[in-house]
Amino acid sequence: MPRNSDDQEIPRFTWWPHKGSTEWLQLEFPKSREVSRVEVHWFDDTGHGGCRVPKSWKVLYLDGPDWKPVAGPRTEPVEKDRFNVTSFTPVKTEALRLEVQLQPEMSGGVLECRVP
Repeated sequence: MPRNSDDQEIPRFTWWPHKGSTEWLQLEFPKSREVSRVEVHWFDDTGHGGCRVPKSWKVLYLDGPDWKPVAGPRTEPVEKDRFNVTSFTPVKTEALRLEVQLQPEMSGGVLECRVP
């Protein structure tokens, strides 16, 4: 588990060197499951690097061959040094996508993602 958003001791995923763009991260499950919440600990190396928490993010789910936005998302403001949570109307799916809008002129990344 991350100690903070700049935890350099654990593996992380980043979109470096992409900056200010819309990116995505896909989570696949071994079998279809019901999902209603996603928790993300964003990577942010303010002070010595070019990654920041994203400007915004949303969750999409795989419905047959199509990606659809989840219904009724309730997303907290994006913050450093904690898990950022979004909850939504339950969906049954084999995969989720996090669609992330990076900050202008900045990249971003993920330290940990949980789907309880």
